[in-house]
Amino acid sequence: MTSFVPIDVSLTPELLALVEERVGSGAFKNASEVMCAGLRLLERQAVPNEPKLQRDIRESEEQLRNLADHLPNGMVYQVAAEQDGTRRFLFVSAGSERIFGVSAEDALQDASKLYGLILDAYKPLLAEAECQALRSRSLFNVEVQSARTDGQLRWIQISSAPRTLPDGSTVWDGVVFDITNRKRAEDALRESEARFRNMADSAPALIWMTDQKGRLIFANMHFDHVFGRPAAEMLGKGWRDVVLAEDVSRFLSEFLQALQSRSPFRTEVRVFGKDGRIRSMRCDAVPRLSDGGAFLGYTGCAVDITDVRRAEEHQLLLINELNHRVKNTLATVQSIVVQTLRRVPAAERASKDIESRLLALSRAHDVLTRENWEGASLREIVAQAIEPYRRSDAGRFKTEGPDIRLAPRTALALAMAFHELGTNAAKYGALSNESGRVEIKWSVSEDTEALHLRLRWTEKGGPPVDKPAHRGFGSRLIERSLALDLGGEASLRFDPAGVVWTVAAPIEPN
Repeated sequence: MTSFVPIDVSLTPELLALVEERVGSGAFKNASEVMCAGLRLLERQAVPNEPKLQRDIRESEEQLRNLADHLPNGMVYQVAAEQDGTRRFLFVSAGSERIFGVSAEDALQDASKLYGLILDAYKPLLAEAECQALRSRSLFNVEVQSARTDGQLRWIQISSAPRTLPDGSTVWDGVVFDITNRKRAEDALRESEARFRNMADSAPALIWMTDQKGRLIFANMHFDHVFGRPAAEMLGKGWRDVVLAEDVSRFLSEFLQALQSRSPFRTEVRVFGKDGRIRSMRCDAVPRLSDGGAFLGYTGCAVDITDVRRAEEHQLLLINELNHRVKNTLATVQSIVVQTLRRVPAAERASKDIESRLLALSRAHDVLTRENWEGASLREIVAQAIEPYRRSDAGRFKTEGPDIRLAPRTALALAMAFHELGTNAAKYGALSNESGRVEIKWSVSEDTEALHLRLRWTEKGGPPVDKPAHRGFGSRLIERSLALDLGGEASLRFDPAGVVWTVAAPIEPN
């Protein structure tokens, strides 16, 4: 084994161990041969394969140009700025022709063909952005307006960063994007928002919007008019300050229930106006959805209905007063009739007939008054008519039919007819003995034009019925007058087994 021969060179312990290993393996005679071999290896690595290197560089440049030339709506560039301010492009991608109408070759020959298209109003903005980037040695982004060679105005975004070369010149590596469509969309959005704001602020109602969590994010200027506070103070939870404390919990409960189900929302709430008085507001809101159907929140309005509620209260007061006076009038009529017929033959019978008819009319008025004269329930009209005859035996009447609403005129006409039928049945028909029964059944059918009522009064179990020799007032009332009032048909039959009365008439909307 050849011994290690020290050489006059400073090596680290690691390198010394490596040299000793190579000499010990027999590949080299001494450390000098090891060192010489290492130097030859370094020399070969220091001299690269020049043709291959040039080919690799060309391929990299070609890939870079292909990438830059196909950048959508963009242009990649590299421009050198001399110390005297002169600029020349070192690289320009094909996007220059798409954005500016200037070919890359023309731009490389004369940089002013691109820089000159930037509108004068925006050149100071670009210059200031470059100065700040030079000071901070960072990237800048700026949006400016430029023209194309065909005269079209375009919006462009310039992003660039500086590099300082040894000779003092600066190279800017950057990219330009055509953002005209984006700017137009932004302008359209701003215009749309301005129109909405103008419309909302001009509306004589409280217009508001929430986010998807139900938080108030928009309130129009009418809030200021109603509450004397800026609309901005209503955002978030600020609206609670103007709502009566006893209404807040109910309002929130109803709103959160609608929010959970994403359903329309309607309620009434009392608030304090700017004068401190309590006012009533009706709130309506509907879900707001994105184009994709995602829930964005609620859009709603609130209308002051204080005057409406006061008018309704006043109307109810007037109706009650009118009802009281009508009853007094009917009592007066009743007294007059009694006094007039006192000396007339069969006066007692006539007096009772008149009195009972007036009372039937009065009871019908009571039903309509409870409903503010907007209509009445057919079931309630029937129940009021038969009440005097069913107190001793509730099973004497069988009623069957849907609960429908009747117009006031129809309700009064049927009430009077039921009274006449009941009176006749009590005197001569099914209610004149202990075993008689009355069935009242009705149904509703619908055609293409309106709803139709079909009603039938049937008496059973009473004394045999004889057809009267002449028709009295009651018979004429429930046939002719009723048919005229209802605009339909009414038929009264005196069958031996019992009286049968049928009605077929359209139901007026109430």
